[in-house]
Amino acid sequence: MPANLPAEAEKALAKYQAARTIPEKIKALEEALSLIPDHKGTEKLRGRIKRRIAELKRETERRAAARAVRKDYFHIPREGAAQVAVIGVTNSGKSSLLRVLTNAKPKISPYQLTTIEPIPGMMMHEGIELQLVELPAILTEDLEEVHFTNRSIGFAKNSDLILLILDGGRDPASQLKKIMELLDESGIVLGPKRCEIEIEKKDSGGIRLVVFGKLHADPREVIDLLQSRGIRNAVVKIYGDAGIEDFEEVILRDLMHKKAIIIVNKIDQGGREALESIREIVGSKIPVIGVSAERGDGLDELKEMIIKKLDLIKVYTQKDGVKADKPLAVKQGATVRELAEIIHKEFAEKMKYARVWGRSVKVQGQRVGPDHVLEDGDVVEIFT
Repeated sequence: MPANLPAEAEKALAKYQAARTIPEKIKALEEALSLIPDHKGTEKLRGRIKRRIAELKRETERRAAARAVRKDYFHIPREGAAQVAVIGVTNSGKSSLLRVLTNAKPKISPYQLTTIEPIPGMMMHEGIELQLVELPAILTEDLEEVHFTNRSIGFAKNSDLILLILDGGRDPASQLKKIMELLDESGIVLGPKRCEIEIEKKDSGGIRLVVFGKLHADPREVIDLLQSRGIRNAVVKIYGDAGIEDFEEVILRDLMHKKAIIIVNKIDQGGREALESIREIVGSKIPVIGVSAERGDGLDELKEMIIKKLDLIKVYTQKDGVKADKPLAVKQGATVRELAEIIHKEFAEKMKYARVWGRSVKVQGQRVGPDHVLEDGDVVEIFT
């Protein structure tokens, strides 16, 4: 049940909803926190407000750091089919992993914080090119934050996939717990969303709930919660399975769910026990893999896992019966039209039909329309 709040606290939360700048939002939330009684019934709400304040303060620090430098070394233009962020504790083996997976030549040393700016490299796997970017460490060996913590996390927040590297020889469970705390304070949740809630504020009309999935709460309770937080008129669309706590999160926090793979490096030092301790923490939501960048253990499996997690498939184009040597990477479920748009927008506009060879058709060389869904390994010849 949502907490019954004093009228002054509700007014402060309404100010937060109306705030346009980060300082205004922080001020409103700090005011609300001071007005909400501290007891068991408000424990979760107070915790969410504190995490949101921490998130907003980190965002302020990130923006200030970006303005302070003449050249922003954290701006890395995207290349390849996706951009993958490599983050972790210092000396966890991020540079060694980047070296063996890509064409990059990062500096590797036994000293802490050797990497002081993002280092990109291109990974090739079965014809698909991916950009991996090693980021400066976000924690020291003693799990203390460093100068680059906010900038590295900010970069990871905008990537397509996060590779979270843990040192298997130095209590990886403690590293993971601290990193997940930092990510939470930056509004990042690793793993898939359980539901999607869209709140479209209106000038009038009250609150209207539109449920496309399942609502595990009394609609009246949801409306009361929204109104108590300063949302009086809105169309609320609910996808997936949503409970009252999901609404609490959406109202207060701008959480971003990120695809991730947790990599326990130096698995030859930490052993299988390290893997099991990590899997107990994250459950089945996030894949966990043990590797050794030095010995090469688990690297092929890791490459496959990266491609799978990004939902990428390979599609080959063909012209006048000649198949291209290099495939194009497209998202699982992509159509012929989307493939044509990747090649050239004008090409897609002039397309009449295509012929497809592969698993997505019953007859090889079958003529298909632009809405035909492609599968991994298909060969496509487009006619305009």
